Amino acid sequence: MTTGGRAKSETPRSQPETSLFRGAATANAERAIRAVMASYNDALNMGSVDAALALYAEDGVFMPPYSPSAVGKEAVRKAYDDVFRELKFYVKFAIAELVVMAPDWAYVRTNSAGTTGHASTGKTTAEANQELFIFRQGGDGKWRIARYSFSPTNPPSN
Repeated sequence: MTTGGRAKSETPRSQPETSLFRGAATANAERAIRAVMASYNDALNMGSVDAALALYAEDGVFMPPYSPSAVGKEAVRKAYDDVFRELKFYVKFAIAELVVMAPDWAYVRTNSAGTTGHASTGKTTAEANQELFIFRQGGDGKWRIARYSFSPTNPPSN
């Protein structure tokens, strides 16, 4: 949303209540998805390709800005190898919305902020993004990232 030409920042709710279904199964799904999000935040800050990849579905898709989509675990692995070779993250995710859309599908909309170290320049820059994660529950009962896309919310530096 914009106001007077400037983006209006969103203050995430601490416990969004937006799931389409209610009950114990939904509450369990929300807890499990929040745990995956915390693990993803840790994997990103550790720069661990293996830890990030373990959270993805076999046919997962990673869609970073300014890049083609990485489809499937091997392509996702290569994309994270490239990202972590260049960038060191110190970020924190805030869940703005978590919706269980069906018994085995959910989405999470987040905002993240922190800093990023750049190996090629040695500089550290402010980091802020908005993200959309789509989760699918596998046959083993585990929730995994099926699709992940993000876009920066900081204006580009000149």
